[in-house]
Amino acid sequence: MPIVATALIFVACNNSRSKNTHADHMVAVAEDTATIAVDNGKGDTALTKEEAAGVSNTAAKIESSTEKVNLKTASNPFAGLYSAYFELKDALVKDNGAAAQATAKGIQAAIEKVNSEQLDAVQGKLWKEYQRKLAFDTEHIAGIKENEHQREHFVTLSKNMFVLMKSVKPEVTVYYQHCPMYRDGKGANWLSTQKKIENPYLGQSMPTCGSIVETIQ
Repeated sequence: MPIVATALIFVACNNSRSKNTHADHMVAVAEDTATIAVDNGKGDTALTKEEAAGVSNTAAKIESSTEKVNLKTASNPFAGLYSAYFELKDALVKDNGAAAQATAKGIQAAIEKVNSEQLDAVQGKLWKEYQRKLAFDTEHIAGIKENEHQREHFVTLSKNMFVLMKSVKPEVTVYYQHCPMYRDGKGANWLSTQKKIENPYLGQSMPTCGSIVETIQ
């Protein structure tokens, strides 16, 4: 699947949520619809009204089941790991140190569950290189409730997770996003499944500060 790169945009950030230029909601999944014509003049080859209704109900169920992909049950070998990372990101957005600590432990569990024997050659080589790096940062985040220290390790965790997601793509579109103000203007990146900016580094003080720099799909 192609990786669409977008130009890096440094967004002037402030405390007002109303000035967020990246508050677009994710595009809804397009729904395919089918119209079934009932022609009583074609004898046995035409669908009855009851049969047509049954087909329509089945189509509706299929459409509703494709609206949202569950990362935890996806076929990707790192699906559980990716899902746990996004939960950690959400906890940091809310400035919730205890929740961030708990979700980091979820990442640790997901790392342990990855079966290297089920990975192909490319995935296995990548996992061998990044497993310890991911484990190192999550161990630190899981060991403390203080947000700032958690965010310091979230920076490198996100860098390493970005490499993993680019190589073994998630089942959904992922947006690589940038905060230009974190660490006194040094900036930092993170990954999100939504276009809308929800900044895990500045939290509730400046939640909409940032921009999309790359799309993984």
